[in-house]
Amino acid sequence: MADALHRLDVELDGVPLSQASALASELREFLLDEDGALQIEQVRANADTQDLGATLVILLGTPALVAVARGVERWIARRNSSSVIISSGADQVEVTNLSNRKAGELAEKLVQLTKGAGGS
Repeated sequence: MADALHRLDVELDGVPLSQASALASELREFLLDEDGALQIEQVRANADTQDLGATLVILLGTPALVAVARGVERWIARRNSSSVIISSGADQVEVTNLSNRKAGELAEKLVQLTKGAGGS
């Protein structure tokens, strides 16, 4: 049986609005470097703006959560002044100052997050 798809919304926190779209695009590339099969859409919070948007919507199966955790870890290491809020339904996890060791813990938190949102 195929793994159920989960939706994660990834928002950048603590970045200037003027840079948010470009940084979201950069994070998207980091995530795709980890797993090229991820389904990632960059969306705008406000339809009236002309940027690409600062929110990433990811549809993924449970095994891909590790790739998301590694991609977020690599991106935060490069952009140490940024934090990321990952949400699934009403539940969310805020990620800042993530080390390699903590990336595994983030993957486990993401599994729990998707389970809390009705995932399997």
